[in-house]
Amino acid sequence: MPIAVEFLGRTRVLSEGREVALSRQNISFLAYLVLFREIDHPREVIIEQFWPSCEPTRGRSCLGTALLRLKRALQVNGSNWFEMSPRGEPRISSTAPIWFDIVEFEAAIMPALAAPEGMLHATLLRNLAVGLTHYRGDLLIGWYDDWVLAERERLRLVCLRGYRRLMEHYVSVGDMDKALAAGQSALRIEPLQELVQQHVIELYYNTGQRVAAIRQYDKLAAMLKAELGIAPSKNTTVLIDRIRSERPVS
Repeated sequence: MPIAVEFLGRTRVLSEGREVALSRQNISFLAYLVLFREIDHPREVIIEQFWPSCEPTRGRSCLGTALLRLKRALQVNGSNWFEMSPRGEPRISSTAPIWFDIVEFEAAIMPALAAPEGMLHATLLRNLAVGLTHYRGDLLIGWYDDWVLAERERLRLVCLRGYRRLMEHYVSVGDMDKALAAGQSALRIEPLQELVQQHVIELYYNTGQRVAAIRQYDKLAAMLKAELGIAPSKNTTVLIDRIRSERPVS
């Protein structure tokens, strides 16, 4: 597509491969319309979200100006990516010829998360792997609006679930190296996910990397103590005690 918009990790708007300069507020406003594209938000709600200190007339003017700037910045020949609902609420057209990383990320991952446990169908597996590549980092880094923080956490959890599902698939087909790689990717996003840590420790051990398994546990224990002031769970300690008590793989 001629226009691509990235909100995950790096935040940028590209038109024909060239970066388009948008104000910080317009980027935030565009992200809001994309993330809540299934909802028709009354103008008053949008104004309260982005221009809460403005009186109604001024707020409507600010909204109109923001919409006009977005339409000018993201021009698509022969197509209108922006539309009004029957009640006059602004929204992004469902047929907008614009590539949004958030949309592609969720569309690729959610079907795999809804699939039965175990091995994934080839198409679901391929889409899941591609979808995870779109998550280059957290949503709108440097923005701290309440709605951004909530969506940032939601998308991060979707990504973590995606890597866990990928790990589950590879375990089910016996590809432990790829399962381990998926687990490590999950931990780069959220190292305090203890369930994932347990799986990674087990995978290290099951692939003959006993020392790496013990080292992984030690790192987890140190992180939990430093970040949360707690020790690993009973399940994790039982796992590592079993690994430590067994003879090293020669």
